[in-house]
Amino acid sequence: MVTFNRRGGTSSGGERQLFSIQKIFISLAVILVSLFLCALRLRSSLAEQYSVSSNPKDNSVSSNPKAIPKNKIVTSTRNSSGDSDKPIQVAYAISLIKCSDKQSSTSGLIDAATVLRHSVHQTSMRNPSSGSKYDYKMYAIVHKKAESCSHLLGDLGYHIIVKDSPVQTSEIRGDYLRKHVHKEWCCGADEFVKLFAYTIHDHPIVVHTDIDFMYVKPMDDLFDAMLLPHDSDEGKAARDKVELEYPDKQQSMPEDIQAYLTRDYHQVIPGRKAAFQAGFIVLKPNQKVFDEYLEIIREGNYVEGFSRENGWGGKGYGGVVGSMAMQGLPAII
Repeated sequence: MVTFNRRGGTSSGGERQLFSIQKIFISLAVILVSLFLCALRLRSSLAEQYSVSSNPKDNSVSSNPKAIPKNKIVTSTRNSSGDSDKPIQVAYAISLIKCSDKQSSTSGLIDAATVLRHSVHQTSMRNPSSGSKYDYKMYAIVHKKAESCSHLLGDLGYHIIVKDSPVQTSEIRGDYLRKHVHKEWCCGADEFVKLFAYTIHDHPIVVHTDIDFMYVKPMDDLFDAMLLPHDSDEGKAARDKVELEYPDKQQSMPEDIQAYLTRDYHQVIPGRKAAFQAGFIVLKPNQKVFDEYLEIIREGNYVEGFSRENGWGGKGYGGVVGSMAMQGLPAII
């Protein structure tokens, strides 16, 4: 087959095929450049949204003023830096007690930590559509046994706090607890590192949460009820919105709400008391409460068995998974 070129000459089919191949390569190059530019824009957008420090020594999450509408600023109480003109920053803390084992994996740790952090971000003031007025900062309370894999959380923007168990088993005076707490699910006395949430004093509120949680709406009402004066119109309105365990019974809230806890009804035996869900506690940092917890653990007043008078202080919160550790401990304080 012969075709005519512009000069009136002829070109072979091979030359035409070469020209077609060149057009394909040019098209591919344009597509790749376009994809590269889109990727750069997406990276820039995500960096601006989350504002994660590029300094590997500082994995804390910083506030992005561009993403915070002026009408969302809270000035009812001071933030962690003492500046009343900046939004209040709530600490969200997880506990990492051990690295991968038969129950968990590195990929699972990364996935869960990423989903949790994204859900916190989406329900904070950094997402204007959430309607929240509270900022956040992510923490990981890491047991020394898990320090080797904690960098994975640091890379995801969690501020790492490495701690040993606040109470060693040998310090426990109660005979039964000292001999059996190491068998408790999941981590024995090591689970008490969760109590270090009470020592994160740079924030007015700390939400201790399990890593497999995901938040779907802001908790501003809970935070407002803790921080606003109980007798103010705003404080009263916030308290009216807090869901109580027994809404049909006459209940009163303390003037100074120190913590919110939830029950673990999945384990409760009919007619018995439900233990606590240690995976979700909203609290005000308090060194005195932290020290009180440690002394209770050291005393080790835990009644064994499945009677109505078992568990910590014989108050009937024993006999369930985690009752010798954080699932039952809050009952005694």
